[in-house]
Amino acid sequence: MGHPEIEAVCQAAARDGVAHGVVAAVGRAGGVDRLWSWGQAAVVPAARPMSTAMRFDIASLTKVVATAAACGLCIDRGWLDPTAPAGEVLPGLGERPGQRPRLCDLAMHIAGYDNRKFNAPGAGLLWDAVLTTPPTWAPGEHYEYSCRNFLLLGLAVEAVTGVGLGPFCAAHLFGPLGMANTAFGPLVDDLDRVVPSEQPPGVISDGQARAAGRPVGNAGLFSAAADLACFCRMMLQGGQWGGQRILGDRAIEWLTRPHTPAGLPRRSFGWDLRAVEECPHRPRRLSSSAFGHGGWTGQSLWVDPERDRFVVVLTNRTHAPGNPANYDTSQRFRGQLGDLLLASVG
Repeated sequence: MGHPEIEAVCQAAARDGVAHGVVAAVGRAGGVDRLWSWGQAAVVPAARPMSTAMRFDIASLTKVVATAAACGLCIDRGWLDPTAPAGEVLPGLGERPGQRPRLCDLAMHIAGYDNRKFNAPGAGLLWDAVLTTPPTWAPGEHYEYSCRNFLLLGLAVEAVTGVGLGPFCAAHLFGPLGMANTAFGPLVDDLDRVVPSEQPPGVISDGQARAAGRPVGNAGLFSAAADLACFCRMMLQGGQWGGQRILGDRAIEWLTRPHTPAGLPRRSFGWDLRAVEECPHRPRRLSSSAFGHGGWTGQSLWVDPERDRFVVVLTNRTHAPGNPANYDTSQRFRGQLGDLLLASVG
């Protein structure tokens, strides 16, 4: 890229065990201004150079690129009402007497469910427990980021469409957007182009998504920076892509604007709208209307409709020697790098 400060920040991240390599994309609704790679895709068992074509396990970016967007499609079609009780779509859902979390409460992480995990060694994902375990708090009372919320939203999409989450996203999101390098894992082909996490290339990092044995709503998606740039550009175009309407106005309103009650962190249906003080991987150059999300394996994606900008930063954080203690440092690094990338394109 020829930017000394970007090079220095990345070298420091590698030296500190935050990431061995990075792929990033920055652009606007009309196109990609910069697609860039740096460093090593892997260092064990053998070193492999990073390239812009590499695919990453994007962990919790699955929640927005797949699940929340799929919910948006269902909202547009009238199949899901985001304000309806989740139990109407998911019979048997664990609830407190007289307190029914809404689908949008799940998406904003205020439904009352904690972030316990439901994968047991040798038993796969414990779906009955995912569905029926009672909440810890009343709906709207407490913010707790919880993968369970998006496991449930993935089930909701499947319940109203009659189609698995993976095939539904492929047919209605990834295919129309030309995201040919985006698919749910595990991946088995062309593994030389897949960046390892703490798991070998193609193996899903997230324990619950790996245990499920099929596409689920919280994690498990693999993608590449150029594909994610297409998704970001569609969001900047108000849900349109190549003359085709992917997401309608109602979905865009739910996905991009804050809907949490006063006093709770700013979230939309799936996306994070918090300020950088609460969300360190958010670049400071973005406006207050920007929405984004992070991924445990070292990913960040931010979209700013006010400034017509997006930035995608993909790293191999969990392949680095500092994992898992490098989580907070990784967030700050991705925010700083995002700012430098945005500054580099004006």
